[in-house]
Amino acid sequence: MIKDILVPWINTQSERDVADAAVSLAVWSGAHVAVLVTVDVPAPMPSDWGAMAYDIYAKLHAEAHARAGERAEALRRRFANAEAPVEVRVAEAVSVFPQNTATMHARYADLTVLPAMPRDGVESMLVHDHFHDVLRHSGRPVLVVPADSKAQLPPRRVVVAWKPTAQATRAVSDAMPFLLGAASVDVVVVDPKIGESAHGGEPGASIATHLARHGVKVEVVSRPSMNFSAAYSLLDFAREVGADMLVAGGYGHSRLREAVLGGTTRELLQSAHIPVLFAH
Repeated sequence: MIKDILVPWINTQSERDVADAAVSLAVWSGAHVAVLVTVDVPAPMPSDWGAMAYDIYAKLHAEAHARAGERAEALRRRFANAEAPVEVRVAEAVSVFPQNTATMHARYADLTVLPAMPRDGVESMLVHDHFHDVLRHSGRPVLVVPADSKAQLPPRRVVVAWKPTAQATRAVSDAMPFLLGAASVDVVVVDPKIGESAHGGEPGASIATHLARHGVKVEVVSRPSMNFSAAYSLLDFAREVGADMLVAGGYGHSRLREAVLGGTTRELLQSAHIPVLFAH
Protein backbone atom coordinates (compact mmCIF):
# COMPACT_ATOMS: atom_id res chain seq x y z
CA MET A 1 0.00 0.00 0.00
CA ILE A 2 1.10 3.56 -0.72
CA LYS A 3 0.66 5.80 2.34
CA ASP A 4 3.53 8.32 2.10
CA ILE A 5 4.43 10.19 -1.10
CA LEU A 6 7.39 12.57 -1.38
CA VAL A 7 7.66 15.39 -3.92
CA PRO A 8 11.04 17.20 -3.81
CA TRP A 9 10.66 20.72 -5.22
CA ILE A 10 13.07 21.03 -8.14
CA ASN A 11 11.40 23.34 -10.66
CA THR A 12 8.01 24.78 -11.56
CA GLN A 13 6.93 21.43 -13.00
CA SER A 14 7.36 20.01 -9.49
CA GLU A 15 4.38 22.01 -8.22
CA ARG A 16 2.29 21.55 -11.36
CA ASP A 17 2.33 18.15 -13.08
CA VAL A 18 4.32 16.32 -10.42
CA ALA A 19 2.52 17.50 -7.29
CA ASP A 20 -0.87 17.17 -8.99
CA ALA A 21 -0.04 13.57 -9.90
CA ALA A 22 1.03 12.90 -6.31
CA VAL A 23 -2.24 14.32 -4.97
CA SER A 24 -4.28 12.19 -7.42
CA LEU A 25 -2.46 9.07 -6.22
CA ALA A 26 -2.90 10.12 -2.59
CA VAL A 27 -6.66 10.46 -3.05
CA TRP A 28 -6.76 6.98 -4.59
CA SER A 29 -4.63 5.28 -1.95
CA GLY A 30 -5.45 7.35 1.13
CA ALA A 31 -1.88 8.64 1.28
CA HIS A 32 -0.13 11.69 2.74
CA VAL A 33 1.90 13.95 0.41
CA ALA A 34 5.03 15.77 1.57
CA VAL A 35 6.44 18.51 -0.66
CA LEU A 36 10.11 19.06 0.22
CA VAL A 37 11.63 22.53 -0.19
CA THR A 38 15.39 22.49 0.32
CA VAL A 39 17.37 25.46 1.59
CA ASP A 40 20.37 25.09 -0.69
CA VAL A 41 23.22 26.93 1.02
CA PRO A 42 26.67 26.23 -0.47
CA ALA A 43 29.31 25.42 2.10
CA PRO A 44 31.77 28.31 2.60
CA MET A 45 34.76 27.79 0.36
CA PRO A 46 38.21 29.27 0.94
CA SER A 47 39.67 31.39 -1.82
CA ASP A 48 43.13 32.76 -2.65
CA TRP A 49 42.37 35.55 -0.18
CA GLY A 50 41.46 33.20 2.68
CA ALA A 51 38.18 31.88 4.07
CA MET A 52 34.82 33.40 3.14
CA ALA A 53 33.95 36.24 5.51
CA TYR A 54 31.32 35.24 8.07
CA ASP A 55 29.05 38.21 7.35
CA ILE A 56 29.01 37.35 3.63
CA TYR A 57 28.15 33.71 4.32
CA ALA A 58 25.51 34.72 6.87
CA LYS A 59 23.90 36.98 4.27
CA LEU A 60 23.84 34.16 1.67
CA HIS A 61 22.35 31.82 4.27
CA ALA A 62 19.62 34.31 5.21
CA GLU A 63 18.76 34.96 1.55
CA ALA A 64 18.49 31.22 0.84
CA HIS A 65 16.23 30.77 3.88
CA ALA A 66 14.04 33.65 2.74
CA ARG A 67 13.65 32.20 -0.76
CA ALA A 68 12.80 28.77 0.62
CA GLY A 69 10.33 30.28 3.08
CA GLU A 70 8.55 32.23 0.34
CA ARG A 71 8.37 29.15 -1.86
CA ALA A 72 7.03 27.03 1.00
CA GLU A 73 4.32 29.58 1.83
CA ALA A 74 3.28 29.76 -1.82
CA LEU A 75 3.04 25.96 -1.93
CA ARG A 76 1.00 25.86 1.28
CA ARG A 77 -1.48 28.31 -0.23
CA ARG A 78 -1.62 26.31 -3.45
CA PHE A 79 -2.44 23.05 -1.71
CA ALA A 80 -4.54 24.43 1.14
CA ASN A 81 -7.71 22.94 -0.35
CA ALA A 82 -6.22 19.80 -1.92
CA GLU A 83 -8.31 16.63 -1.82
CA ALA A 84 -5.53 14.81 0.05
CA PRO A 85 -3.40 15.94 3.01
CA VAL A 86 -0.35 17.87 1.76
CA GLU A 87 2.52 18.88 4.05
CA VAL A 88 5.19 21.34 2.94
CA ARG A 89 8.57 20.67 4.57
CA VAL A 90 11.60 22.94 4.63
CA ALA A 91 14.99 21.27 5.11
CA GLU A 92 18.53 22.61 4.94
CA ALA A 93 21.32 21.28 2.73
CA VAL A 94 24.50 22.87 4.06
CA SER A 95 27.05 20.07 4.12
CA VAL A 96 25.29 17.96 1.47
CA PHE A 97 23.74 18.53 -1.96
CA PRO A 98 19.95 19.03 -2.28
CA GLN A 99 19.55 15.61 -3.90
CA ASN A 100 21.18 14.01 -0.83
CA THR A 101 18.58 15.68 1.37
CA ALA A 102 15.81 14.43 -0.92
CA THR A 103 17.24 10.90 -0.73
CA MET A 104 17.19 10.94 3.07
CA HIS A 105 13.54 12.01 3.10
CA ALA A 106 12.67 9.45 0.40
CA ARG A 107 13.68 6.61 2.72
CA TYR A 108 10.62 7.42 4.84
CA ALA A 109 8.18 7.46 1.93
CA ASP A 110 6.63 4.69 -0.16
CA LEU A 111 7.09 6.62 -3.39
CA THR A 112 9.00 9.67 -4.63
CA VAL A 113 7.55 11.62 -7.56
CA LEU A 114 9.90 13.64 -9.78
CA PRO A 115 9.62 15.63 -13.03
CA ALA A 116 10.93 14.26 -16.30
CA MET A 117 14.39 15.33 -17.39
CA PRO A 118 14.65 18.27 -19.82
CA ARG A 119 17.04 17.69 -22.70
CA ASP A 120 19.36 20.58 -21.84
CA GLY A 121 19.98 23.44 -19.45
CA VAL A 122 20.78 23.69 -15.74
CA GLU A 123 17.45 22.09 -14.79
CA SER A 124 18.37 19.00 -16.80
CA MET A 125 21.36 18.25 -14.57
CA LEU A 126 19.42 19.11 -11.42
CA VAL A 127 16.59 16.71 -12.28
CA HIS A 128 19.05 13.99 -13.31
CA ASP A 129 21.03 14.31 -10.06
CA HIS A 130 17.87 14.05 -7.95
CA PHE A 131 16.63 11.09 -9.95
CA HIS A 132 19.97 9.28 -9.83
CA ASP A 133 20.54 9.72 -6.10
CA VAL A 134 16.98 8.98 -4.97
CA LEU A 135 16.65 5.93 -7.22
CA ARG A 136 20.04 4.42 -6.39
CA HIS A 137 20.32 5.27 -2.72
CA SER A 138 16.88 5.58 -1.11
CA GLY A 139 15.77 1.95 -1.55
CA ARG A 140 12.41 3.26 -2.78
CA PRO A 141 10.76 3.52 -6.21
CA VAL A 142 10.62 6.76 -8.19
CA LEU A 143 7.70 7.84 -10.37
CA VAL A 144 8.75 10.23 -13.14
CA VAL A 145 5.95 12.40 -14.52
CA PRO A 146 6.42 14.09 -17.93
CA ALA A 147 5.28 17.67 -18.44
CA ASP A 148 1.66 18.00 -19.54
CA SER A 149 1.10 14.24 -19.42
CA LYS A 150 -2.52 13.30 -20.18
CA ALA A 151 -2.22 9.83 -18.66
CA GLN A 152 -4.69 8.85 -15.97
CA LEU A 153 -3.46 8.25 -12.43
CA PRO A 154 -4.03 5.75 -10.94
CA PRO A 155 -3.37 3.96 -14.25
CA ARG A 156 -6.00 1.90 -16.06
CA ARG A 157 -3.47 0.19 -18.33
CA VAL A 158 0.13 -0.52 -17.38
CA VAL A 159 3.08 -1.71 -19.46
CA VAL A 160 5.83 -3.61 -17.65
CA ALA A 161 9.26 -3.57 -19.31
CA TRP A 162 10.49 -7.03 -18.41
CA LYS A 163 14.03 -8.36 -18.29
CA PRO A 164 15.19 -11.11 -15.90
CA THR A 165 17.23 -8.65 -13.79
CA ALA A 166 17.20 -7.59 -10.16
CA GLN A 167 16.14 -4.05 -11.16
CA ALA A 168 13.14 -5.20 -13.20
CA THR A 169 12.12 -7.66 -10.48
CA ARG A 170 12.22 -4.89 -7.88
CA ALA A 171 10.19 -2.62 -10.17
CA VAL A 172 7.46 -5.24 -10.56
CA SER A 173 7.30 -5.70 -6.79
CA ASP A 174 7.18 -1.96 -6.07
CA ALA A 175 4.53 -1.43 -8.74
CA MET A 176 2.19 -4.08 -7.33
CA PRO A 177 -0.41 -1.58 -5.99
CA PHE A 178 -0.71 -0.10 -9.49
CA LEU A 179 -0.73 -3.49 -11.21
CA LEU A 180 -3.49 -4.83 -8.97
CA GLY A 181 -5.59 -1.72 -9.55
CA ALA A 182 -5.16 -1.66 -13.34
CA ALA A 183 -7.77 -3.02 -15.74
CA SER A 184 -5.00 -4.63 -17.81
CA VAL A 185 -1.24 -5.13 -17.66
CA ASP A 186 1.06 -5.95 -20.58
CA VAL A 187 4.41 -7.57 -19.80
CA VAL A 188 6.61 -6.56 -22.74
CA VAL A 189 9.91 -8.27 -23.57
CA VAL A 190 12.02 -6.60 -26.25
CA ASP A 191 14.34 -8.85 -28.30
CA PRO A 192 14.18 -11.68 -25.75
CA LYS A 193 17.05 -14.14 -25.52
CA ILE A 194 15.76 -17.65 -25.02
CA GLY A 195 17.78 -19.84 -22.69
CA GLU A 196 18.24 -20.99 -19.12
CA SER A 197 20.37 -17.98 -18.14
CA ALA A 198 18.23 -15.47 -20.09
CA HIS A 199 14.44 -15.19 -20.51
CA GLY A 200 13.81 -18.94 -20.26
CA GLY A 201 11.99 -21.11 -22.77
CA GLU A 202 8.93 -18.82 -22.93
CA PRO A 203 10.03 -15.20 -22.44
CA GLY A 204 7.81 -13.36 -19.95
CA ALA A 205 5.75 -16.41 -19.05
CA SER A 206 7.18 -16.94 -15.57
CA ILE A 207 6.74 -13.36 -14.39
CA ALA A 208 3.25 -13.28 -15.91
CA THR A 209 2.34 -16.43 -13.98
CA HIS A 210 3.65 -14.85 -10.81
CA LEU A 211 1.57 -11.71 -11.39
CA ALA A 212 -1.55 -13.71 -12.27
CA ARG A 213 -1.28 -15.55 -8.95
CA HIS A 214 -1.46 -12.17 -7.26
CA GLY A 215 -4.64 -11.38 -9.16
CA VAL A 216 -3.14 -9.15 -11.87
CA LYS A 217 -4.88 -9.21 -15.28
CA VAL A 218 -1.80 -9.78 -17.40
CA GLU A 219 -0.79 -10.51 -20.99
CA VAL A 220 2.71 -11.18 -22.39
CA VAL A 221 3.96 -9.39 -25.51
CA SER A 222 7.25 -10.21 -27.25
CA ARG A 223 8.39 -7.29 -29.39
CA PRO A 224 11.36 -6.95 -31.76
CA SER A 225 13.24 -3.68 -31.55
CA MET A 226 13.59 -3.46 -35.36
CA ASN A 227 16.96 -1.67 -34.96
CA PHE A 228 15.43 0.92 -32.64
CA SER A 229 16.33 1.29 -28.97
CA ALA A 230 14.54 -0.73 -26.29
CA ALA A 231 13.15 2.51 -24.85
CA TYR A 232 11.70 3.50 -28.24
CA SER A 233 10.10 0.07 -28.66
CA LEU A 234 8.55 0.20 -25.19
CA LEU A 235 7.17 3.71 -25.61
CA ASP A 236 5.89 2.91 -29.10
CA PHE A 237 3.97 -0.06 -27.72
CA ALA A 238 2.66 2.04 -24.84
CA ARG A 239 1.28 4.56 -27.35
CA GLU A 240 -0.33 1.79 -29.41
CA VAL A 241 -2.27 0.38 -26.47
CA GLY A 242 -3.00 3.69 -24.74
CA ALA A 243 -1.06 2.85 -21.57
CA ASP A 244 -1.13 5.23 -18.61
CA MET A 245 2.10 4.03 -16.94
CA LEU A 246 5.31 2.20 -17.74
CA VAL A 247 7.12 0.12 -15.11
CA ALA A 248 10.87 -0.42 -15.57
CA GLY A 249 14.05 -1.28 -13.74
CA GLY A 250 16.46 1.65 -13.57
CA TYR A 251 20.23 1.77 -14.05
CA GLY A 252 21.03 -1.79 -14.97
CA HIS A 253 24.43 -0.45 -16.09
CA SER A 254 26.91 1.80 -14.30
CA ARG A 255 26.39 5.56 -14.25
CA LEU A 256 29.56 6.02 -16.34
CA ARG A 257 28.28 3.71 -19.07
CA GLU A 258 24.88 5.46 -19.02
CA ALA A 259 26.60 8.85 -19.34
CA VAL A 260 29.00 7.85 -22.12
CA LEU A 261 26.90 5.44 -24.17
CA GLY A 262 23.40 6.42 -23.10
CA GLY A 263 20.94 3.85 -21.90
CA THR A 264 17.31 2.84 -21.58
CA THR A 265 16.94 4.57 -18.21
CA ARG A 266 18.15 7.94 -19.47
CA GLU A 267 16.11 7.73 -22.68
CA LEU A 268 12.93 6.93 -20.74
CA LEU A 269 13.69 9.74 -18.29
CA GLN A 270 13.91 12.22 -21.17
CA SER A 271 11.47 10.87 -23.75
CA ALA A 272 8.56 9.15 -22.00
CA HIS A 273 5.12 10.60 -22.72
CA ILE A 274 3.52 8.79 -19.76
CA PRO A 275 4.59 8.40 -16.12
CA VAL A 276 7.33 5.82 -15.59
CA LEU A 277 7.79 3.94 -12.33
CA PHE A 278 11.48 3.12 -11.86
CA ALA A 279 13.09 0.90 -9.23
CA HIS A 280 16.71 -0.12 -8.72
